[in-house]
Amino acid sequence: MVRCPKNAVKGSPEAVVYADFSIRADRFVSQMLAGYKAADYRDIKVIHDPVWGTMKFYPWELQILDSPLMQRLRNVNQLGLAVLTYPSAHHSRFEHTLGVTALVTKMVDSINDGFQPDGQGDRRTVPQNDHWELRLAAILHDVGHSFFSHLSERMYGNTEEFENLKGSFEIFSSAQPHEILAYVIVNTPSFKEFFASCVDYPEKVEVDTFFDDIGRMIVGAAIDTVFEENGTKIKKHYLTEMINGQFDADSLDYLRRDSYITGLSLTYHIDRFLYKIKIVEIPEQVNGETVVAKHLTVPISGVSTVEEMIFGKQMLTRYIYQHQKVLAADALVYDVVSGLRLNGKLQHPCDFLYYCDDDIYKIYDESGDPDLRVPAFSMPIHSDSSKTISDVVRQIKSRTLPKKALVINMGNLLDGLTLNEGFESVKNAMFSGHFRQAVRDEAWKICERNGLDKQKVDLFDIFYSAPKPSTAKNYTDVRVATHDGRLVELSEVADLNDWADEFSGRAWNAYVFTSAELLPVVSLAAKNVLEKRGVCFNNDRIFQNLKHSHLIEELK
Repeated sequence: MVRCPKNAVKGSPEAVVYADFSIRADRFVSQMLAGYKAADYRDIKVIHDPVWGTMKFYPWELQILDSPLMQRLRNVNQLGLAVLTYPSAHHSRFEHTLGVTALVTKMVDSINDGFQPDGQGDRRTVPQNDHWELRLAAILHDVGHSFFSHLSERMYGNTEEFENLKGSFEIFSSAQPHEILAYVIVNTPSFKEFFASCVDYPEKVEVDTFFDDIGRMIVGAAIDTVFEENGTKIKKHYLTEMINGQFDADSLDYLRRDSYITGLSLTYHIDRFLYKIKIVEIPEQVNGETVVAKHLTVPISGVSTVEEMIFGKQMLTRYIYQHQKVLAADALVYDVVSGLRLNGKLQHPCDFLYYCDDDIYKIYDESGDPDLRVPAFSMPIHSDSSKTISDVVRQIKSRTLPKKALVINMGNLLDGLTLNEGFESVKNAMFSGHFRQAVRDEAWKICERNGLDKQKVDLFDIFYSAPKPSTAKNYTDVRVATHDGRLVELSEVADLNDWADEFSGRAWNAYVFTSAELLPVVSLAAKNVLEKRGVCFNNDRIFQNLKHSHLIEELK
């Protein structure tokens, strides 16, 4: 039986949308868990990790981690195709999952060890049942990921079906697409049945309420249950905040893990951060009644550790997530997905769950053996292109990445634009109205004027990317505890806007890519199309940092 998030009206359009996703996800979960028999673990298992050292896992956690549903995360790269730029970045979502779980325990232990009794019992510590629940949410928080992690979710997250789901429930409003799929997965009948019958969880739980809470922790929504402890009614906001908050275990792990594995010297003082975090109690009104809201926060004296994390996120964005070669590789995968959708695959967001990284790679088989080729091997990528899906996958596997034909940033846009104005101008020009085709058609005109063979310019030799800048506004919800016990926004005690926005402005780039032999033609064509669509360039600087700029001049 499909159960929608709380407050959904049975038979409403929202409930119908959710039911469709739940049925599809349930089919996937059922297939993944078919035939799986959980081992009867008796003892805690130790797993050694290069980032966090020795990590311990309970028997009931191992029963979940061993399942095919979780083991598939070994074949989902944490950083997608960044491995083509950072060769050591082979770490998977599975390793990250283990790390997040270990970090949850470090956070809980630090909070409980630092508690100073003041006559209020242990209200500001994390009880054991919450600790277990937090670890379960950490284990399941990435179960909704599919191939190449965030890269694939940017694709299905923009589909009409997914936008309808996200817009149907307030708890999904600020969640990432893979988090929403995780919520749906852990609330499927098949997953709940698996948990109830195969997992030796240390407490008896009512699975519907329990997994709604777990799902809310994953999507970053407050758990609306009001608990009663020692005669006091409380809301446990810290449960969500430790899994999906401004300084959660997820961020703590990927900041350290991604920088360490890629070889970048970026870090933050984890021990000092853990020493500073604490739970504070703030009055909150619930249905006209005052309850004690318990929040995870840091005191003002720990603000510098939060600043380190914010700086680290921006540096990782610049050096890894928005590296030009990473974006170029990502653009190729977009075409693979477009080709698969054109040929009847990946028709619904839940279809993505069946694909891990190897399922994409094996579309192209170097052996040439036709018996080893998957059905998508010879599928056309587009009706207006000579390329097949296999051709594009071969480019990825051989790292034959497109080159930068045009680099757009605040240095070569018209002076006087703000970062947001520049980004919106470029984004609107690139993502409205068949930009790729317009550049191809303009390139054909340039070829005809210069006596060049226009047929060499294939529609799928043109790629583009305009990533969203990371600014200090992303951290306005961070709250810190004052000396008198109030929670205030970080901006009231530390002004990050100036340096963070300045850094983002200098780091942000949008790109047009193409194959090496087409660089001059596509560079000029892309610039012309963008200008026609309202992007204002500084013409003295737009081509100056391109190695082929002298060839562009010959085409004008």
